[in-house]
Amino acid sequence: MFDKETLQKLYRYSYSLSCNEADAYDLLQDAIEKFIKTEVDTKNSTAYIKKVIYNSFVDDCRRKKIIDFENIEENELPADFDIQTLETIQINENLAEQIMLSLEPDEREIIYYWAIEGFSTSEIAEYLGKPKGTILSKIYRMRHRLIEQFNDGSNEILEVI
Repeated sequence: MFDKETLQKLYRYSYSLSCNEADAYDLLQDAIEKFIKTEVDTKNSTAYIKKVIYNSFVDDCRRKKIIDFENIEENELPADFDIQTLETIQINENLAEQIMLSLEPDEREIIYYWAIEGFSTSEIAEYLGKPKGTILSKIYRMRHRLIEQFNDGSNEILEVI
């Protein structure tokens, strides 16, 4: 049904949302169970499972009330925005882990699509069904918050983000 590479991608997606190994496995297992029970068209099986994973994660978070949902205005665009591809940057593993743990789940999802799947901001916006300006705004806010949070005088954090 699913090859090892597809399962790994789905696990990484689950992990990027939950930031917890056990929760990621649970999300993936539940999504695959739902997929098997519903007999969805196999052409879009990966997309369906990602959607199930996301919805399950959001439902769990709402139940636990651990996400602080923020309303973002449609016309809100960042003024000074500079995107660097993460492929050209050497990432300090510990710093990257600290950064991921400090992000909100919706921000981790954007980072997942951007850094791991290699989506552009336009593709992320289309895939998530949100305006491109919203995605750019989230990245802009996330970047500046991380700079403030992790800036210790060295420019190491500036190179990562």
